[in-house]
Amino acid sequence: MHLPNQKVPMVINNSIARLITGLFLILSVWLLLFILQPLFFGIAMICLMFGMIQELQKMMPSDLRFLLLLPWYPIIPCLMLIYLHQSADYHRLVAYIFALVFTFDTACYLAGTTYSRFAITDKIVPSISKGKSWQGFGGGLIATTLVLWYIKQPSASHLLEIMLLSLVICSIAFAGDIFESYLKRSAGIKDSGTILPGHGGLLDRFDAILFVTYFFFVYKNYLIHIL
Repeated sequence: MHLPNQKVPMVINNSIARLITGLFLILSVWLLLFILQPLFFGIAMICLMFGMIQELQKMMPSDLRFLLLLPWYPIIPCLMLIYLHQSADYHRLVAYIFALVFTFDTACYLAGTTYSRFAITDKIVPSISKGKSWQGFGGGLIATTLVLWYIKQPSASHLLEIMLLSLVICSIAFAGDIFESYLKRSAGIKDSGTILPGHGGLLDRFDAILFVTYFFFVYKNYLIHIL
């Protein structure tokens, strides 16, 4: 089924905005992780945290749930990222978190949209998010597994370990996406904000990272050993 003609320019403009914003985010993360002093990463994470708090409050105004959720989402994950980045032993795990989650998100989007042009996609939780499909998840899982394989450079005997780790990371990232989609649906909004053209708000872009950070922090000693 073809899009109405009047919607085509809107779709193209949104794709261009999404691409430009994505490149800007990748460049910013690269500078913060590998070029600038650790202090700048901490400042950026604090600013990001307060931005996400404002978005969360808009989705849950004057709500007790907001106060109960706030420490766990997004405050603690942001503080965990700062701690990991400041640590000489664990700082590279932060780069892995961003690389793997961004890979998963991007591959999910590309695989899902590409497949939907040729066939009907199988939605995972259409009552919460109509854009999440099994085809997209599969594409994200494959891409994340390849990136993990590149990071670890393992022998063939470690293939199962890499596949299982990739599945866990992708499942947690997906849960983060769905959780934020549930919050938006409950609030009756499409995006958590408009600060990132083509992507929406800060929570729209970093929701999966907040969830995956818990996993990396709890299992940091195991992950730093195998990655």
